[in-house]
Amino acid sequence: MSIATYVSDLDAALAGPRRARRDLVREAADHLDDAAEAYVDAGVTPAEAEERAVADFGTVAEVAPGFQATIALASARRTALLLLVALGIQPLLWDGGLEIAGHRHNPDSPAYRVLDAGVEVVGFLGIVGGLAALALTLVGQRWVTDSRRTARVAAWYGMVAAVSVKLTGVSLMLVAGAVTPTVIALTVVFLVVPLSLVGTSARRTLALC
Repeated sequence: MSIATYVSDLDAALAGPRRARRDLVREAADHLDDAAEAYVDAGVTPAEAEERAVADFGTVAEVAPGFQATIALASARRTALLLLVALGIQPLLWDGGLEIAGHRHNPDSPAYRVLDAGVEVVGFLGIVGGLAALALTLVGQRWVTDSRRTARVAAWYGMVAAVSVKLTGVSLMLVAGAVTPTVIALTVVFLVVPLSLVGTSARRTLALC
């Protein structure tokens, strides 16, 4: 099998963003080209050199799972980053936006106190988990033996955190009675949209695992 055919088959066997696939496939092609060139320097014909290089590299069925795991891990890392960004901008809503809108309520109801504490707790846990997921998908790769499982765990955590923060945040708004066009717009911009992007990224990651 020629290198060109092998590279094409490998690309077709991978799922995920085109850029991620392209970078990995290009890396594989460069490795195969170098191996084939070494065989040619040793006196092997170019065609046979490519066949030997491909044989040494492994079949597509053998190589593709490892490449796919790398793509899934990169997607999980992107989900963790999105989660951290989404949670990092929450103070713009809770400590800034609502005050500017004149709707920083503090009802004395038990439901409000519970939800107010819940927002802080799930937000804190989301940040801690997001940092842990980011670490595992970056420096932690050298200790991770199952990249796909790591990607799945990171994706599920990101999805649960995003849904939890979104539900508690919206519930807090409703209990506080802060339902005005301005508050709704702020909530959509700073809460719903960013956390929905996290959920979308998490689902894409799970599809790649």
